[in-house]
Amino acid sequence: MGKLQEQLDKFQDNAGAAYQEIMDTLEYKYCWKCPMRSTSTNSHCREIHSMKVLQEALDQGIREKLGETGVSSVLLESLILRTTQKRFKKQGGSAREKTIIMDVSPQNLDLDPETQLMVKINPRKIREGERIMIPCESLESSVLGVCALMMGFPFRVTVVERFFHKNNFWYVEVENEKIFPLESILGVLIKVIRKDQPEGS
Repeated sequence: MGKLQEQLDKFQDNAGAAYQEIMDTLEYKYCWKCPMRSTSTNSHCREIHSMKVLQEALDQGIREKLGETGVSSVLLESLILRTTQKRFKKQGGSAREKTIIMDVSPQNLDLDPETQLMVKINPRKIREGERIMIPCESLESSVLGVCALMMGFPFRVTVVERFFHKNNFWYVEVENEKIFPLESILGVLIKVIRKDQPEGS
């Protein structure tokens, strides 16, 4: 691991230098004309924006390099999501399958706001014919399904047509032959519950 660690140390130094350069560029080229400048020391908007664009540049660089090798878009998303899962696990997080009950958000216009959803999150297996929740639109960057659900991303419900394993990853196929990595699924919709429905009904 000696050579690898040397490369990582070098990259870390370069990333730190790039971060500072972005901070300086924002300060001297943009921040001076921002109406929030007087409160920037409290809001830390420059630090946050610098970190955001640097992370996006790294992600995009990796995407482009993998794309050059012929990796498909769905496999690329699977690789990114698996990497994210490993980072969460390293920090003590778990991705256990569990069932939750959640309210319907107003942004999900095709669902009745007077209902709640019984949802299985972090599903390990999905059966054909089950109803699943997927993002309404393609996301600019890959997000773990359970994270997208908790952050309130709008979703739609669709029916699973095929669940299959390929190249060490599980995938879900829905209508129009659209394929999603298992990790990107927001959840499996078990039941729709009316808020005035008695428990056990």
